[in-house]
Amino acid sequence: MGEQWGTVVAAIIAAVAALVGVLAGVVVGRRGVTDQAAVEHGQWLRGQRQEAYVALLEAWDTGVKRFNERVQNWEGEHYHAETFEGDGWEESEKSIYIETHEIAETVQRAIERVELLGPKSVDDASAHLADALGALRDAVRSKAGSEEWPDWEAYREATETADMARRGFLTASRETVRAAPRP
Repeated sequence: MGEQWGTVVAAIIAAVAALVGVLAGVVVGRRGVTDQAAVEHGQWLRGQRQEAYVALLEAWDTGVKRFNERVQNWEGEHYHAETFEGDGWEESEKSIYIETHEIAETVQRAIERVELLGPKSVDDASAHLADALGALRDAVRSKAGSEEWPDWEAYREATETADMARRGFLTASRETVRAAPRP
């Protein structure tokens, strides 16, 4: 009878070991699939971020260029305001407000796309871009509708802030895109 119990115990041990082996294989297999899925999602997200970051930088540079062109054409704006039938300065102010709104709106949409994708360091940098964008828009609008337009000092300060914000965003986005996804 003792030998039979030994055989039964050995069979139970073997069955338990087999069951543990199967369960371990399932867990390891699931972990491998989960890790692979995490890496693939990380690669996809990295690609989406890279596209959004590049699109934002392009929209930013185009917007800043358009603001600059608007301000650099101040003589044409003055001439138009002074020769316009009716209140040319009022029309000039409307025109400046409309154009600066359109420019800022285009860049803001690109900023929002970046904010959807993160991470927090890039969100923070894009928030600085949004603030700088608003300051730049307001600087172009400063003194609009008057002979003192453009406000050169406000515009100079805003462009310096905008340049710093762009560099900060570039640094944050570069660090994010260069980091390889890990499980």
